[in-house]
Amino acid sequence: MRKGQVMNLIKTMPLAASPCPAVRDPAEIRDRHTPMLTDESRLQADSVKTIYFPRSVEEIAGAFQELREGGMTCVISGGRTGITGGAVPIGAHAVISMERMKGISALDREGERFFVRAEAGVTLKELEEELARRAREGGPALWFPVDPTERSAQLGGMAATNASGPRTYLHGSTREWIRGLAMVLPDGSLLKVRRGDVQAEGLLFRIAGVDGVSRDILLPDTAMPRVKNAAGYFIRPGMDLVDLLVGSEGTLGIIAEIEFRLEEKPEATLGILIGTKDEEAALDLVEAARKAKDIPLQAIEYFDPDSIRLLNERKREEGNGSALPEFPFHGGAAVYLEMAGPEPMMEAAGGRLESLLLSLGIPADRTWAARDERDLERQKLFRHAVPETVNAWIGRRKQAYPDLHKVGTDFAVPDSALRKMFSLYRRGLREKGLQSVVFGHIGNNHVHVNVLPRNMEEMEEAGELYLKWAHAAVSLGGSVSGEHGIGRLKKDLLKIQHPPDVLEAMRLLRKAFDPAGILAPGVLF
Repeated sequence: MRKGQVMNLIKTMPLAASPCPAVRDPAEIRDRHTPMLTDESRLQADSVKTIYFPRSVEEIAGAFQELREGGMTCVISGGRTGITGGAVPIGAHAVISMERMKGISALDREGERFFVRAEAGVTLKELEEELARRAREGGPALWFPVDPTERSAQLGGMAATNASGPRTYLHGSTREWIRGLAMVLPDGSLLKVRRGDVQAEGLLFRIAGVDGVSRDILLPDTAMPRVKNAAGYFIRPGMDLVDLLVGSEGTLGIIAEIEFRLEEKPEATLGILIGTKDEEAALDLVEAARKAKDIPLQAIEYFDPDSIRLLNERKREEGNGSALPEFPFHGGAAVYLEMAGPEPMMEAAGGRLESLLLSLGIPADRTWAARDERDLERQKLFRHAVPETVNAWIGRRKQAYPDLHKVGTDFAVPDSALRKMFSLYRRGLREKGLQSVVFGHIGNNHVHVNVLPRNMEEMEEAGELYLKWAHAAVSLGGSVSGEHGIGRLKKDLLKIQHPPDVLEAMRLLRKAFDPAGILAPGVLF
């Protein structure tokens, strides 16, 4: 800390607001920009007055100036890959789309560590392609390990939602890879911060606005669950400001640029899909794999017997034209293990894993190993096919019941509670006679139970179970949202995660950044 520095003071700087390119024609918005009115949640807004397309922080400030002067509200639009409706402008007058902010800086190297700055509209795919291009031209082979499964996700959205995915088991979520960011606040000022610049004094930040007024930001006094968690603001005594801004779901400001830490790309990757006789055997394998510290796993994923049956039925329906790869097994459950590193390490780890599987009674013909890019992509196709097929089935059932939808969980619990949660899931599903598939990031005790109701009565029963499971997850020390966030659809779950006084403190925190309530009406609270 520099002498005389106040470590909890959030300093902003005024921006020279520039006119921001915008679409204001209702017909054009309806005809050409309808995707801006929805996201993967399938929520849909009727229309908005304006869609802004900023190309710089000054143009974001210009959009905010128009919004303040017009008494309007807005949502921020990234890749719109979220499934909780945070980017849908329900109750908002405008959308600020980040799709034209595409800058990627040169690499910054500090010793053995590499960093890159990217603007919010850069997609994960574009970052990967740019890093690959630089490597071909003689630069270091680097990667950003976070894999939210959607390569069309924009980096600003990944930061705003603290995106995670399969590799979170080893590499953590987006938050762990952000060194700094630039955020435009609703008053038109710019906040640029790096880790270590601003830290809370206990539970207190102080923000110095461009209006010359300083406002205290008192963080809620609450214990965050020590699991994968995306339920509300990240809070910790003495925390770094960067950690508060990441995962704030577009409610505190607009993340315009992010500085990411990168790592050297692994020389080799080994993915193994393992068939087990049933779910109990799969849980045994997961627990044994987590204890095997000499096997460098970066992902542990799960597919229950219903998931396997679902895919086999789809493959039979599609026949020879099916894009799904051939499965090496047809019954039971499956666990996917992935590791990455130097080639000799992968060879040795593969041998240790083979011994582990034999000790659990899993024969070699119940495995599917992939080493080259082609086979790894085929495995990824298999893993992505489960949610795709679920959505297709629900789509067919919606023809008879237009308001029908799947009921999908996002709960995460501690290691000690994994089997307890599975027991609660199975008992509830069995008692109600509901169809379901269970899959996801079991390495972090974070699986998605997708209930597939056949009619509206079953959908109501699934909703009741969902709330019961949410209370159970929290009582076991878990989170109501492991990765998808709260958005618009899960506000009732946030009330299960946090008591009323904590939610009120979060509202006041939000108001300190956005006193006029311009950003994301109806999101989080």
